[in-house]
Amino acid sequence: MILISDTNRPILASKARVKWDPVRQKHLLLFPEGLLVLNQTAHEIITMCNGKNKVITIVNSLGDRYKTHVDTDIRELLSRLVEKRLLLLLE
Repeated sequence: MILISDTNRPILASKARVKWDPVRQKHLLLFPEGLLVLNQTAHEIITMCNGKNKVITIVNSLGDRYKTHVDTDIRELLSRLVEKRLLLLLE
């Protein structure tokens, strides 16, 4: 698993993009080798991965919104996306 720092600023890789699928009524993460169907929370996380927001900002924002501890779940998702090279971590 990739170590995700509080100060990393995640951004989608150039080969990945988010698109609304009207048939599934879900957001998708599209990339050359396939796609991932995103649930609402994953979509919110990825939307905040704009290269400007730090990981800690994303964690705090969604933790406040959902009134629960989300740190581990967010870092696991980000780590998996980095491993798949769908997300880049800026310093």
